[in-house]
Amino acid sequence: MRDTIQITSLAPNEALSPFIESFWIIKNDSNVDQELVILPDGCIDLYFFHSDEYPLISSLIGLKTHPRIGLMPACSILFVVRLKLLAAEYLLKDSVAEILDHWVYLENGFANINESDFFCFDTFYKKLNLHFLSHLTTHIDPRKKVMSERIYEAQGFISVSEISLTSHWNSRQINRYFNKWLGLPMKRYCDVIRFHSSFESLKAGKLFPEEGSYDQSHFIKLIKKYSHLTPKKLAQNKNDRFIQLSSTE
Repeated sequence: MRDTIQITSLAPNEALSPFIESFWIIKNDSNVDQELVILPDGCIDLYFFHSDEYPLISSLIGLKTHPRIGLMPACSILFVVRLKLLAAEYLLKDSVAEILDHWVYLENGFANINESDFFCFDTFYKKLNLHFLSHLTTHIDPRKKVMSERIYEAQGFISVSEISLTSHWNSRQINRYFNKWLGLPMKRYCDVIRFHSSFESLKAGKLFPEEGSYDQSHFIKLIKKYSHLTPKKLAQNKNDRFIQLSSTE
Protein backbone atom coordinates (compact mmCIF):
# COMPACT_ATOMS: atom_id res chain seq x y z
CA MET A 1 0.00 0.00 0.00
CA ARG A 2 1.23 3.46 -0.72
CA ASP A 3 3.10 5.10 2.16
CA THR A 4 0.32 7.66 2.43
CA ILE A 5 -2.23 4.98 3.37
CA GLN A 6 -1.99 3.43 6.83
CA ILE A 7 -3.93 0.30 7.80
CA THR A 8 -4.28 -1.13 11.31
CA SER A 9 -6.57 -3.97 12.42
CA LEU A 10 -7.61 -5.51 15.72
CA ALA A 11 -9.42 -8.74 16.59
CA PRO A 12 -12.76 -8.43 18.40
CA ASN A 13 -13.60 -9.37 21.96
CA GLU A 14 -13.58 -13.18 22.16
CA ALA A 15 -17.33 -13.33 22.80
CA LEU A 16 -17.87 -11.49 19.50
CA SER A 17 -15.50 -13.63 17.41
CA PRO A 18 -18.33 -15.75 15.90
CA PHE A 19 -19.80 -12.53 14.47
CA ILE A 20 -16.96 -10.05 13.88
CA GLU A 21 -13.85 -10.76 11.81
CA SER A 22 -11.92 -7.62 12.73
CA PHE A 23 -11.91 -3.87 13.32
CA TRP A 24 -9.89 -1.71 10.91
CA ILE A 25 -8.68 1.84 10.63
CA ILE A 26 -7.63 3.14 7.21
CA LYS A 27 -6.00 6.57 7.15
CA ASN A 28 -4.92 8.82 4.31
CA ASP A 29 -2.73 11.44 5.96
CA SER A 30 -1.57 12.94 2.67
CA ASN A 31 -2.96 15.91 0.78
CA VAL A 32 -3.73 13.72 -2.24
CA ASP A 33 -6.84 11.60 -2.84
CA GLN A 34 -6.11 7.87 -3.25
CA GLU A 35 -8.06 5.34 -5.30
CA LEU A 36 -8.60 2.03 -3.50
CA VAL A 37 -10.14 -1.30 -4.47
CA ILE A 38 -12.15 -3.39 -2.02
CA LEU A 39 -12.25 -7.05 -3.07
CA PRO A 40 -15.01 -9.54 -2.21
CA ASP A 41 -14.13 -11.21 1.09
CA GLY A 42 -17.34 -12.64 2.54
CA CYS A 43 -17.79 -9.80 5.05
CA ILE A 44 -20.56 -7.33 5.72
CA ASP A 45 -18.95 -3.97 6.49
CA LEU A 46 -19.83 -1.10 8.77
CA TYR A 47 -18.10 2.11 7.66
CA PHE A 48 -17.53 5.22 9.74
CA PHE A 49 -15.89 7.96 7.65
CA HIS A 50 -14.37 11.27 8.70
CA SER A 51 -12.80 14.12 6.75
CA ASP A 52 -12.68 17.91 6.98
CA GLU A 53 -15.61 18.13 4.56
CA TYR A 54 -17.62 15.27 6.08
CA PRO A 55 -17.13 15.02 9.86
CA LEU A 56 -19.08 11.76 10.13
CA ILE A 57 -20.72 9.47 7.58
CA SER A 58 -21.91 6.01 8.66
CA SER A 59 -22.91 3.28 6.22
CA LEU A 60 -23.62 -0.43 6.02
CA ILE A 61 -22.19 -2.35 3.06
CA GLY A 62 -23.65 -5.71 2.07
CA LEU A 63 -21.67 -8.69 0.83
CA LYS A 64 -19.55 -7.97 -2.22
CA THR A 65 -19.41 -10.24 -5.27
CA HIS A 66 -17.48 -7.76 -7.45
CA PRO A 67 -14.46 -5.54 -6.76
CA ARG A 68 -15.49 -2.10 -5.60
CA ILE A 69 -13.44 0.96 -6.54
CA GLY A 70 -13.56 3.81 -4.08
CA LEU A 71 -11.80 7.04 -3.27
CA MET A 72 -10.00 7.74 -0.01
CA PRO A 73 -9.95 11.53 0.12
CA ALA A 74 -6.95 13.48 1.34
CA CYS A 75 -6.64 13.78 5.13
CA SER A 76 -9.43 11.31 5.86
CA ILE A 77 -10.06 8.39 8.21
CA LEU A 78 -12.21 5.31 7.73
CA PHE A 79 -13.14 3.01 10.60
CA VAL A 80 -14.41 -0.40 9.48
CA VAL A 81 -16.11 -3.25 11.32
CA ARG A 82 -15.87 -6.43 9.24
CA LEU A 83 -18.84 -8.65 10.11
CA LYS A 84 -19.15 -12.40 9.56
CA LEU A 85 -22.16 -14.24 8.14
CA LEU A 86 -24.04 -14.68 11.45
CA ALA A 87 -23.79 -10.97 12.29
CA ALA A 88 -26.83 -10.04 10.20
CA GLU A 89 -29.14 -12.11 12.39
CA TYR A 90 -27.45 -11.83 15.78
CA LEU A 91 -25.83 -8.35 15.84
CA LEU A 92 -27.60 -6.24 13.23
CA LYS A 93 -30.84 -8.19 13.72
CA ASP A 94 -31.77 -7.34 10.15
CA SER A 95 -31.28 -8.92 6.73
CA VAL A 96 -28.65 -7.47 4.38
CA ALA A 97 -30.03 -9.39 1.38
CA GLU A 98 -31.34 -6.24 -0.30
CA ILE A 99 -27.94 -4.54 -0.18
CA LEU A 100 -25.93 -7.32 -1.84
CA ASP A 101 -23.24 -5.42 -3.80
CA HIS A 102 -24.71 -2.19 -2.48
CA TRP A 103 -24.87 -0.08 0.69
CA VAL A 104 -27.15 2.13 2.78
CA TYR A 105 -26.37 5.18 4.87
CA LEU A 106 -27.00 4.94 8.58
CA GLU A 107 -28.25 7.70 10.82
CA ASN A 108 -25.49 9.50 12.68
CA GLY A 109 -25.30 8.28 16.23
CA PHE A 110 -25.20 4.59 15.35
CA ALA A 111 -23.50 2.76 18.23
CA ASN A 112 -23.03 6.21 19.81
CA ILE A 113 -20.08 6.92 17.49
CA ASN A 114 -19.30 10.63 17.19
CA GLU A 115 -16.65 12.87 15.64
CA SER A 116 -14.38 12.80 18.69
CA ASP A 117 -13.96 9.02 18.37
CA PHE A 118 -11.90 9.48 15.21
CA PHE A 119 -9.03 10.84 17.28
CA CYS A 120 -8.43 7.43 18.87
CA PHE A 121 -8.85 4.01 17.26
CA ASP A 122 -8.75 2.36 20.70
CA THR A 123 -11.76 4.41 21.85
CA PHE A 124 -13.68 3.45 18.72
CA TYR A 125 -12.70 -0.21 19.20
CA LYS A 126 -13.83 -0.34 22.82
CA LYS A 127 -17.07 1.51 22.14
CA LEU A 128 -18.08 -0.82 19.28
CA ASN A 129 -17.17 -3.93 21.28
CA LEU A 130 -19.38 -2.75 24.15
CA HIS A 131 -22.18 -1.82 21.74
CA PHE A 132 -22.29 -5.25 20.10
CA LEU A 133 -21.85 -7.14 23.37
CA SER A 134 -24.93 -5.34 24.70
CA HIS A 135 -26.86 -6.38 21.57
CA LEU A 136 -25.84 -10.02 21.84
CA THR A 137 -28.99 -11.11 23.65
CA THR A 138 -29.85 -14.32 21.80
CA HIS A 139 -28.07 -17.66 22.09
CA ILE A 140 -26.71 -18.95 18.80
CA ASP A 141 -28.67 -21.77 17.23
CA PRO A 142 -26.15 -24.68 17.46
CA ARG A 143 -26.87 -25.66 13.83
CA LYS A 144 -25.94 -22.17 12.63
CA LYS A 145 -22.86 -22.10 14.83
CA VAL A 146 -21.60 -25.37 13.33
CA MET A 147 -22.44 -24.14 9.82
CA SER A 148 -20.47 -20.93 10.27
CA GLU A 149 -17.48 -22.60 11.92
CA ARG A 150 -17.22 -25.28 9.26
CA ILE A 151 -17.35 -22.80 6.37
CA TYR A 152 -14.54 -20.68 7.81
CA GLU A 153 -12.44 -23.66 8.91
CA ALA A 154 -12.69 -25.18 5.42
CA GLN A 155 -12.00 -21.76 3.82
CA GLY A 156 -15.09 -22.28 1.69
CA PHE A 157 -14.06 -25.70 0.40
CA ILE A 158 -17.20 -27.42 1.66
CA SER A 159 -20.58 -28.34 0.19
CA VAL A 160 -24.10 -27.72 1.41
CA SER A 161 -24.58 -31.47 1.86
CA GLU A 162 -21.49 -31.68 4.10
CA ILE A 163 -22.74 -28.80 6.22
CA SER A 164 -26.13 -30.46 6.42
CA LEU A 165 -24.62 -33.68 7.75
CA THR A 166 -22.41 -32.03 10.38
CA SER A 167 -24.96 -29.44 11.54
CA HIS A 168 -28.02 -31.74 11.34
CA TRP A 169 -29.78 -29.05 9.35
CA ASN A 170 -31.69 -29.56 6.11
CA SER A 171 -29.87 -28.35 2.95
CA ARG A 172 -32.94 -26.45 1.80
CA GLN A 173 -33.15 -24.66 5.14
CA ILE A 174 -29.45 -23.75 4.94
CA ASN A 175 -29.86 -22.12 1.54
CA ARG A 176 -33.05 -20.44 2.69
CA TYR A 177 -31.06 -18.95 5.59
CA PHE A 178 -28.34 -17.58 3.29
CA ASN A 179 -30.83 -16.13 0.82
CA LYS A 180 -32.90 -14.55 3.58
CA TRP A 181 -30.11 -12.97 5.62
CA LEU A 182 -27.30 -12.42 3.09
CA GLY A 183 -28.96 -12.39 -0.34
CA LEU A 184 -27.22 -15.34 -1.99
CA PRO A 185 -27.09 -19.17 -1.69
CA MET A 186 -24.45 -20.89 0.42
CA LYS A 187 -22.47 -22.21 -2.57
CA ARG A 188 -21.97 -18.72 -3.93
CA TYR A 189 -20.96 -17.45 -0.50
CA CYS A 190 -18.39 -20.25 -0.22
CA ASP A 191 -17.00 -19.26 -3.62
CA VAL A 192 -16.29 -15.79 -2.22
CA ILE A 193 -14.64 -17.31 0.87
CA ARG A 194 -12.45 -19.47 -1.40
CA PHE A 195 -11.46 -16.37 -3.33
CA HIS A 196 -10.63 -14.53 -0.11
CA SER A 197 -8.56 -17.47 1.18
CA SER A 198 -6.29 -17.16 -1.86
CA PHE A 199 -5.02 -13.67 -0.92
CA GLU A 200 -2.16 -14.86 1.29
CA SER A 201 -0.82 -17.20 -1.39
CA LEU A 202 -1.22 -14.61 -4.14
CA LYS A 203 0.64 -11.97 -2.17
CA ALA A 204 3.46 -14.47 -1.66
CA GLY A 205 3.62 -14.90 -5.44
CA LYS A 206 2.03 -18.35 -5.49
CA LEU A 207 -0.27 -18.36 -8.49
CA PHE A 208 -1.83 -21.72 -7.65
CA PRO A 209 -3.05 -22.65 -4.14
CA GLU A 210 -1.29 -25.49 -2.35
CA GLU A 211 -4.48 -26.43 -0.50
CA GLY A 212 -8.06 -26.89 -1.65
CA SER A 213 -9.65 -28.84 -4.46
CA TYR A 214 -9.23 -26.54 -7.46
CA ASP A 215 -7.37 -27.41 -10.61
CA GLN A 216 -5.58 -24.51 -12.26
CA SER A 217 -8.30 -23.61 -14.76
CA HIS A 218 -11.00 -23.44 -12.08
CA PHE A 219 -8.75 -21.36 -9.85
CA ILE A 220 -8.08 -18.85 -12.64
CA LYS A 221 -11.82 -18.59 -13.32
CA LEU A 222 -12.51 -17.98 -9.63
CA ILE A 223 -9.93 -15.18 -9.38
CA LYS A 224 -11.11 -13.53 -12.60
CA LYS A 225 -14.76 -13.76 -11.54
CA TYR A 226 -14.27 -11.89 -8.27
CA SER A 227 -11.36 -9.57 -9.09
CA HIS A 228 -11.71 -9.13 -12.88
CA LEU A 229 -7.99 -9.94 -13.07
CA THR A 230 -5.88 -13.03 -13.67
CA PRO A 231 -4.07 -14.49 -10.62
CA LYS A 232 -0.76 -13.20 -12.02
CA LYS A 233 -1.99 -9.63 -12.41
CA LEU A 234 -3.69 -9.62 -9.03
CA ALA A 235 -0.56 -11.02 -7.35
CA GLN A 236 1.59 -8.31 -8.90
CA ASN A 237 -0.59 -5.73 -7.18
CA LYS A 238 1.30 -3.14 -9.22
CA ASN A 239 -0.62 -0.05 -8.25
CA ASP A 240 -1.02 -1.01 -4.58
CA ARG A 241 -4.74 -0.23 -4.49
CA PHE A 242 -6.04 -3.55 -3.14
CA ILE A 243 -6.90 -3.13 0.53
CA GLN A 244 -7.11 -6.80 1.56
CA LEU A 245 -3.96 -7.80 -0.31
CA SER A 246 -2.06 -4.85 1.05
CA SER A 247 -3.05 -5.68 4.63
CA THR A 248 -2.15 -9.38 4.43
CA GLU A 249 1.01 -10.11 6.39
